[in-house]
Amino acid sequence: MNSFEKQSIIEVNDVTKDFGSVRALNGVSLQIQQGEFFSLLGPSGCGKTTLLRMISGFETPTAGSVSIAGESMAGVPPNLRPTNMVFQSYAIFPHLNVAENVGYGLKKLKLSLDEIKGRINEALDLVDLSGYGSREAHALSGGQRQRVALARALIMQPKVLLLDEPLSALDKKLREAMQVELRRLQQTVGITFVLVTHDQEEALVMSDRIAVMFEGEVAQVDTPESLYRDP
Repeated sequence: MNSFEKQSIIEVNDVTKDFGSVRALNGVSLQIQQGEFFSLLGPSGCGKTTLLRMISGFETPTAGSVSIAGESMAGVPPNLRPTNMVFQSYAIFPHLNVAENVGYGLKKLKLSLDEIKGRINEALDLVDLSGYGSREAHALSGGQRQRVALARALIMQPKVLLLDEPLSALDKKLREAMQVELRRLQQTVGITFVLVTHDQEEALVMSDRIAVMFEGEVAQVDTPESLYRDP
C-alpha cells in the first residue's frame, strides 16, 4: 500500500460527542490524508458512524473540532461542506430515472443543459452505468442502485466521499465485486474516501489505512498489513 506523505484533508481534534448521558465518542483525534482510502472499523455502537456524521456535519461535537481542507467546520452545515455522503440505504428517489437521480444535485449550480448532460454522462461512465440514464429507479438491481448513489455523490466533485456501510445490503458475491469496484473508483477519481464498516475483511481489502474503534475511542490507526500482523 501507499505510504502517505501528503497533507491532511481531514483533521479531527479531541472530539467528544454525548447523547444525553451516553458518551458516543471520547476524545477522538485523527488525521486523514489527501487522496487515501481510509476506513473506520469496529463493532456496532463503537462510534464509527457518529464520527462519520460529525465529519459530514449531520452531528455536532460536544467538544473538540473538525477541519476539512484546512478550514474549521464549526457551524458549517452538511450542504456547504466539501464532502458528499453515500448512505447505507442509497436513498434513490423512486419517482426519478437514473439520469435524474444522478444529476439531482446539479440543479442548484446554474449550469447549462449541455453541461448537466455532460456531467451526468461522465458520472455514469465512471460507475459503469453508461446507457442507463433513462432506466427507472424501480428497475435497478441492488448493485446498480449502489452505483447510482455513488455517481450522484461524485458528480458534485466533493473533496471527500463518505461511505456509511454502503455494501452491507448486498449479497456476498456482489459485495466482494463492489469492494474491488470501489477501490478502482477511488484510485480513478483520486479523492479521499472514508468508509465505515464492521467487516474486517472489507476494511483490509480496500483501505490504505484503517482506524480500529472500540467504545467511542480509536484503539489503533495503521495500514492493513500492520494491523493484520500486529493488531
